[in-house]
Amino acid sequence: MKEMQDNGIISSPLTAVKYGEQFTKKDGKKVLKPNVTYTTPEGYTYKTDNLGRIVSAEGTLELGDGKRKPYAQKTVGRDDRKKDDDGGHLIASIFKGSGDFDNLVPMNGNLNKGKWKTLENSWSKALKAKPPKEVKVKVTPIYEGNSQRPARFVVSHQIGKSKPKIAFFENKPGGK
Repeated sequence: MKEMQDNGIISSPLTAVKYGEQFTKKDGKKVLKPNVTYTTPEGYTYKTDNLGRIVSAEGTLELGDGKRKPYAQKTVGRDDRKKDDDGGHLIASIFKGSGDFDNLVPMNGNLNKGKWKTLENSWSKALKAKPPKEVKVKVTPIYEGNSQRPARFVVSHQIGKSKPKIAFFENKPGGK
């Protein structure tokens, strides 16, 4: 039976894999397996679609340092990546997000360092509050066609007991 993913793509049922087993090789390159769900040791859960693209990343944030992988950040998205793209973390490294392909997508550099970073900073501030507030997030990259580069992002987030909010970003300068 097929299931509807978060971004509307119909795919085969998802297979839960242990963290570390979400990768495979395609043409000698490390890629994500299609139709899997995996959870990092930090508790962040991801889903991929039938093309091995991340279609959802979610969890309760915690402050810390994730390990960056410059090669992954520079090459994620490969042929679909634009010249002004960064390797954007879906869960930021300041929240112990992975620096590997399992947490990165091609993201416009201006968006990544602008509105996206502003949102991440608001979460960081809430986590540093006295007492700290719980921050829950779900990031849903939306793709067009078979592109490995998201066209937009939907981010639902909740700080403490406040009402959940939803933010929409186009994957272009300014995010609008």
